[in-house]
Amino acid sequence: MREKSADWFKAHKVPVAIAAAAVAVVIVAVMVVVVVTQKGDSAPASGTTVSAVQTTAPTTAPATTAVETTAAATQAARPSASAQSSGGGQTTPAATETAASLTDGSKTVYYPQSLTSMDRKYPVIVWANGTGCATATYNALLETFAEAGYIVVADASVMTADGTAQRDSIDYILGEATRSGSPFYNKVDMSNIGAAGHSQGGRSAVNAAQADSRIRFVLSIAGASSADEARGLNTPIFFMTGTSDAIVLSSMWVEPSYAAVTGRAVYASLTGGVHTTCMTNPEKISDYAVEWFDAYLKNDRAAMNTFAADGALSKDGDWQDFACKN
Repeated sequence: MREKSADWFKAHKVPVAIAAAAVAVVIVAVMVVVVVTQKGDSAPASGTTVSAVQTTAPTTAPATTAVETTAAATQAARPSASAQSSGGGQTTPAATETAASLTDGSKTVYYPQSLTSMDRKYPVIVWANGTGCATATYNALLETFAEAGYIVVADASVMTADGTAQRDSIDYILGEATRSGSPFYNKVDMSNIGAAGHSQGGRSAVNAAQADSRIRFVLSIAGASSADEARGLNTPIFFMTGTSDAIVLSSMWVEPSYAAVTGRAVYASLTGGVHTTCMTNPEKISDYAVEWFDAYLKNDRAAMNTFAADGALSKDGDWQDFACKN
């Protein structure tokens, strides 16, 4: 579905009052998901501020959020991904970096603290938010990416579908890389840039990659792209979803998008994962996200093997329906 929510209601001649009520119901329902998940999480990620909630497709009936609320509460009791085995039985080591961030207009940039003292260049992730979700909602996840050695540029837009904001984020950080006085002056690896996003932001990442050859890979988390938007994409992409996502149904959005791309692609669904998992329990998906980054932006062969047909992800019992191609 290519229309934004408002366009959909207009196209289908839904009265404005009903449309507004429907959106309000979805917003309130998903707020319940976030609150219940946070209460059930025994070790919430520090620094995470859930200041906005995800609202997505008009295909979502308010009643389905009850399923997602139950799944979120159950999921919160599961052990974190950081305590699980990853990459051939090795336990993922704790991050040695500390994340820092700054806000410049519509851009929030997360980066390794060592960037300020190291004479080296860092690869870049441009991030897109989900519908109605402030960047701060993803603080814990984006800080994890920075701790792994990446500059993460997140635009403040909460309606990101066409990919424009992410392409603008590339222009922004490349400009900072050449601006004397910028903290990122001579610190950006301009040839290693990836796009990642959640929900409508995952859709944005697909569309940005379709239009911009500077993007070397895509991570779509519960992405709401359509098969038409993904069709013919030749940029490597990891479609990450959850078995209990009642907002962006994998069978309607994620699986058809995976089938439509022509390049390297990986699909996997977190057991019990809900639409807001990357906000409330980012540790459940961050290890594999970082390995995907490492594979394509750091040329890490071991990380690349994680996503092979017989790799670690395919054998991880916490993930279902693994598929890969090309």
